[in-house]
Amino acid sequence: MRLPHHLIYRPSGFTFRLIVPTDLRAKLGRVVISRSLRTHDRAQAQVFALALAAQYAQVFRELRGQGVAKKGAPSIEDIVGAFGQGKVRPYEIDLVNGTIRTDGSAEEHERAMAALDKAAKVRAQMPVQAVPSAAIAQPVASPVKSSMPLYQAIRDYSEVEGPNLHSNTWSGRQRALRSFEEAVGRQRPVATITRPMAANWANDLVRSGMSKRTAVNYVSNVAQIFAYLIRQGHLTDNPVKGVMVMTKREKAKRRAEGHEWEAFTVDQLRRIYAPENIGKMSQLHNRWAAVLGLYTGARVGEVAQIFLRDIVKEGDIWCVRLTVESDGQALKNEHSRRLVPLHPDLITMGFADYVDRLRKMGEERLFPQVNLDGKAGKGSAISKNFGYLLQRKEVGVRPRREHGRVGFHSLRKTVVQSLQGTGVSDERRRAFVGHEQSDDVHATVYMRAWTAEELSSLWAGLKWGEWLRMDELRALLI
Repeated sequence: MRLPHHLIYRPSGFTFRLIVPTDLRAKLGRVVISRSLRTHDRAQAQVFALALAAQYAQVFRELRGQGVAKKGAPSIEDIVGAFGQGKVRPYEIDLVNGTIRTDGSAEEHERAMAALDKAAKVRAQMPVQAVPSAAIAQPVASPVKSSMPLYQAIRDYSEVEGPNLHSNTWSGRQRALRSFEEAVGRQRPVATITRPMAANWANDLVRSGMSKRTAVNYVSNVAQIFAYLIRQGHLTDNPVKGVMVMTKREKAKRRAEGHEWEAFTVDQLRRIYAPENIGKMSQLHNRWAAVLGLYTGARVGEVAQIFLRDIVKEGDIWCVRLTVESDGQALKNEHSRRLVPLHPDLITMGFADYVDRLRKMGEERLFPQVNLDGKAGKGSAISKNFGYLLQRKEVGVRPRREHGRVGFHSLRKTVVQSLQGTGVSDERRRAFVGHEQSDDVHATVYMRAWTAEELSSLWAGLKWGEWLRMDELRALLI
């Protein structure tokens, strides 16, 4: 007996995902049905999914005017009755993109009935938002063409969605919206904006000298307001989404041309972290941020927002928790939330003493001088100060390639590449730097979080202590 499951696992738990049959998409106004099951238990999620599949199968049959069963097919009541008379024959119960199929045996019939019974009973236990709404069974009325002008749509979007966006993201989106508004006209009703109009605007951006990558970003930003209008019921289609994209080949070509962050060489690191050079950084927190970046590979925003409560000991190992449990903290994604064991070199250079002094002073954050609400983003001042250090004549670190970039983020790439030589698993390296793990069941369902002791095995790849003048650096850091 085969049971469909329609399951996707995410960090928040299992999600039921069902592709709407092509002939019903116009009636339902959607292509995919997605419902959070609010559970991390695979067995429970499979039962929930079975119940949902049965419900949606019934909805789809009603929308097609087919009633409960296919013509000529036995009803569930017929099947149960026949079994009681010893007349069971092979049958199938349709559950949308899948079936409960039996071979006609009593054993298979009992299993099928048990599955359906369990599905019926569990429907009452499912999260309310997961249960198919009766409203979905009603055909969606033909959408009314919205007469809302573009300027009003932008104003509404700005008031509702703008405050929730990161300042950098919102600034970029505003630039793109202004460009689009100038191209198609601020008074134009949004319902009359067509895909060719959007494509012409995007193409003109490139013709004017903008790089295709930047133009693609503009398209992506403008597409967001149309996604908002669809959610609000003003539109049914997004005329901007995907009118210009970067193909895999184009992305590979850019990488081949050096359009990326460059890792530092050991010679460059020696110059950057020479006490006579790093000592010229204007403030103590900038020096500590640079040293933490070298030993953790953390993003500059992650380093900038550390609270003292995030610095803990797990056994004998000092660690920093990169999290969002304090006001002002934010992470790139769920995988960025992690525990990072701090290399003993950091303790040798006085990190624990520095933290202890801040705590005695009554401070809450590791770098209290850093503004977490700046328009340029968390850690922008740290990043800028590190960039000034690279440009100093005595340091002289510049990109090796014409299109390359060097900066604080180069430390992250340097750490990742250094850890490659440790022989430690890719999963452990990803956990250390906060990169996304593979999405197979092994990684997403069965694995637990790594301990500090387990991650400390990666220290073998961070051999900076072989050449860092730690005694002199300590004098500059405490």
